[in-house]
Amino acid sequence: MGDVVDRYEASDSLLAWLYVQQGVDAVRVAMSGRVEAAAGCSLLEHEALYRIDMNGRLPMSELSELLAVSPSGVTRLVERLVRRGWVERSQQPDNRRVVYAALTAEGRRVLKAATGPTYRAAVAEEFAEPLTDRDLADLKRIGRKLLEAHGKWDAQRFAPN
Repeated sequence: MGDVVDRYEASDSLLAWLYVQQGVDAVRVAMSGRVEAAAGCSLLEHEALYRIDMNGRLPMSELSELLAVSPSGVTRLVERLVRRGWVERSQQPDNRRVVYAALTAEGRRVLKAATGPTYRAAVAEEFAEPLTDRDLADLKRIGRKLLEAHGKWDAQRFAPN
């Protein structure tokens, strides 16, 4: 990586971006394996179930945006969840163009299993363990700042209970 970065005149902001991006990817890979082994769903499927559950039901377009997945990608994802019996799709009679995703009872059971002790342990061990309390506080502050700068901060979704 050193040669590539050197060729592009590595700056602090470039290196910070690369380290954060690659760090998040490494944590996702480690956590996904653990969540999949415990609950039978991928980390992306878990996040989709979580996002849908937080809203009761969610338009596919909004789910696409929240997951940072293309509309066709979220359609394929939701189709897998429907086939597994975890999600159901619906449309309003007065607007058939908007498709909603909602959890089924089985989807709630899977979400509960995926968000239980295994998920919390994965977050603690794969993400938080190498960090100090100061690091975590800084990441919370920085993450919020980035969300706010891009119009993605929603206190109701992100604020602790």
